[in-house]
Amino acid sequence: MGVRHYLRNERRLFASIGLGLRRRKALAPGAVAVGYSRAQRPLLVVFVVLTVVEGLLFALVGFGLVVHLVLAAVELYSLLLVVGLLCSITVYPHSVSMDEVRVRYGVFLDVRVPVSAIAGVRARSEDHSGRRGFDLDGETFTVALSWQTNVVLELSRPVAFTRPLGRPGEARVIKFYADDPQAAAAAIHHAMVRPRESSP
Repeated sequence: MGVRHYLRNERRLFASIGLGLRRRKALAPGAVAVGYSRAQRPLLVVFVVLTVVEGLLFALVGFGLVVHLVLAAVELYSLLLVVGLLCSITVYPHSVSMDEVRVRYGVFLDVRVPVSAIAGVRARSEDHSGRRGFDLDGETFTVALSWQTNVVLELSRPVAFTRPLGRPGEARVIKFYADDPQAAAAAIHHAMVRPRESSP
């Protein structure tokens, strides 16, 4: 299960480079994008630069043709992975529609929460230092970036989802990071009250 999901994620990671070059976002019609890439983008750009510099330095060393070809392939693969991750966290944002909220992390995670299952939402910063980025603890699922979350979704019923390497999970509380937590909470709250406003 883990290998199959890894290979699927890798294919989608490379495909997200094309989406990024075309400046397209993977959003359902009418959905509002909620970005989360601002905190990680500078670090990933640094990794891209370091990978390129490393490749150039290796090219200056006399390893021999075969070794250089192997190193070039490894460096190119590493560069594509980092660029793919950088693109994917931009083209796969969190999103809010009248039907569902999608909590994402690039191509690796997509938790689809029906608006009808949301009991409450609030912007609240929390530190998760020392814990995994994707952490399921009881009925609380944490999607932290740089060990930080700032939006909390409280659900009226458990929501099932698939973790990055294919393991299933279920949560009644979802904590995640957004570039603008107040705007994210407001968009989700608007989606929650909109059906009530439009009902006769």
